[in-house]
Amino acid sequence: MIASAEQLESLVDALRVTPTGGNRFHGPTAVRRLPRLFGGQVLAQAVMAAGATVPEGRYPHSLHTLFLRGGNPEVPVSYQVTVLRDGRSFSARLVTATQGDAVLATLQLSFATEQSGPEHEWSPPLTETAPDELLPLYQRLEVEFAALPAWWSQPHPFDFRFLEHPEALAAAGTREPEQRFWVRAAAQVPDEPLLHAALLAYVSDLTLLDPALMPHGRSWYGNRVIAGASIDHAMWFHRQFSMNDWMLCRQTSPIATGGRCLCTCDFTTEAGARIASATQEGVLREP
Repeated sequence: MIASAEQLESLVDALRVTPTGGNRFHGPTAVRRLPRLFGGQVLAQAVMAAGATVPEGRYPHSLHTLFLRGGNPEVPVSYQVTVLRDGRSFSARLVTATQGDAVLATLQLSFATEQSGPEHEWSPPLTETAPDELLPLYQRLEVEFAALPAWWSQPHPFDFRFLEHPEALAAAGTREPEQRFWVRAAAQVPDEPLLHAALLAYVSDLTLLDPALMPHGRSWYGNRVIAGASIDHAMWFHRQFSMNDWMLCRQTSPIATGGRCLCTCDFTTEAGARIASATQEGVLREP
C-alpha cells in the first residue's frame, strides 16, 4: 500500500476511455488488479465516458449506480452512453457497462453548470489531527500483512492516513461503525476537473462498506472473515476540488439488517469545506 506515482499514472491512463463510435467507449484494464473487477474502476471510467458527451463547462454533480454482476479484471469494459437530456443548465446521461453480452452495471449521471443561489453548510467538527501526523497505511498494516491478500501489499495510486486502525481489513476489532482517513493522490494529477471527479469516485468505493463490520468484530481478510459486495452506489459532487490536496473522508454505517448494510461518507477539505458525499448499500454473507 505504498503510495506510488507510477501506479497513479497507470490508473489515469486506464481512465482515458477511448470513443469507438455511437457514444460507446472502450475502458482499458488497469495495471493494479483485484481478484474481480473493482467497482470503483467502473464508476471512474463511466464518469469519464459520460463526461466526454456533455457540453463544455458542465461538471458531474451526481451519479447513481446499480451493480448487477461481478466482472473480469483481465477484460476491458465497454461503456454505452445514452443522452437522456441536455437542458439549459443540466445534462443527464445513462451509462451501461458491459463485458461481452454481460451487463455489469448501469449508471445515471447528471452534469451541471456553475450556478448561484442560497448557500449553507453543516458538518460535524473536523479532526484536529493533521495527515502528516499519521502513519502511511503500509506502516499501519505492517503487523497484518501476512493476513492480507498479496495484492494488498502492492503500490497504490493514493496516499491514505487512517485516524483509527482500519479494523475491517484483518484485525476485526469491535467498535462503533465509523472510520476516518485522509487521502490524496500519490502524485500530481493534471488540472482536469472531470478526471479529479473520476478519481474520487474510484476512491469512494474502496472502503465504504468497512464500518458495517466494526460493531460485529468481523473482517474481510483476517480474523472472523465475512464476505460482502456492493449492490448500489450513489455519489454527489458539491464543488470542484483537487485530488492533489488532502481531504478527510468520514464513513459511517447507520444500519445493517436483512443481510444488507447501508454506509455513508463525506469528503471534506483541510479547511472544512465539504466537496462530495456518497452512500452505498452492500450485502454481507457468511463465507
